[in-house]
Amino acid sequence: MTAGRFVATPADDATLGELGAAQSENPFASPAYADSRRRVGYEVWVLALRDAHGAIEAGCLGLLTTGRLNRTLEIPSLPALAFDSPFWTGLREHCRSRGVTTLALDTFASPSGIEIPDIGARSTRRDRLEFVVDLAGDASPRLGSNHKRNVKKAEKAGVRLTRTREADAVSTHHALMASSLDRRRTRGEEVSDAAASLDHRAFLECGVGELFQAVSGTSVLSSVLVLRAPTGGYYQSAGTSGEGMATGASHFLVHGIAQALRSEGAGIFNLGGADEGSSLARFKEGFGAQRVALPSAQCEVGPRWRRVATRAIEWVRRDRAVVMPPAPGE
Repeated sequence: MTAGRFVATPADDATLGELGAAQSENPFASPAYADSRRRVGYEVWVLALRDAHGAIEAGCLGLLTTGRLNRTLEIPSLPALAFDSPFWTGLREHCRSRGVTTLALDTFASPSGIEIPDIGARSTRRDRLEFVVDLAGDASPRLGSNHKRNVKKAEKAGVRLTRTREADAVSTHHALMASSLDRRRTRGEEVSDAAASLDHRAFLECGVGELFQAVSGTSVLSSVLVLRAPTGGYYQSAGTSGEGMATGASHFLVHGIAQALRSEGAGIFNLGGADEGSSLARFKEGFGAQRVALPSAQCEVGPRWRRVATRAIEWVRRDRAVVMPPAPGE
């Protein structure tokens, strides 16, 4: 059981620096990530347990957005917390005091062993998997046989790795993401659309994000947006063209990123999440990545009258959309 005193502090430079230093492998705890979230409209908080000496023993960022009726608090990366941690009691009280109606609990780059208790009137839970490459030692021997062949194929074809933080590169990254998503849909996998470029631009402009790309001639064949921390990296999104698939560019690129991060002192490269049994999960596991099982949840924590009003508005909007479909061209 984790002991400690819960504190919720509007994120300032000192507190962000303390949180980032305590979680040097986690980009979602970094000052640059907090800056990127402010840039796209979030109110940023540091939520933490402090020990008897005032030091952070478990902490994370909380991202607050306010609408006309609802307030949503997103925690992108929960720390290691037991079911009975005082963090949860403090978080409930913080939500009440700030008028939060929806609490989104995510575990991007989180450690294993997190236990989320029941919070609020109703919660939707989801189990997820992340794939983490340990960068201690050379990663090449841990590559699967198919991955080794593809890395060598790309090297033989003259594919090279480039890096950029230029916001103009986001459009190419998104085009390659769309290409990859289309291939997965064709295989019958359920996938969501590519994220809006506003977030990706903010990551690059604030320094938490970096685009690594596999290039042949003047063509970008594969692109990975990596979120950086002092001793870790997180594979945030990626895409590869059909030509890149044929030349092994995506395998070459991820392997090259791991080597680059290792040379810069990183201890882990988190390849992010993927659904069990999906082609993406097989791809990530082929780099010698270890599976990390994690929970996530979305909880309704506001007063009952507000939840009822929100659902009523959603029903009206849905019914109106059926009765009044958009005009041609809309």
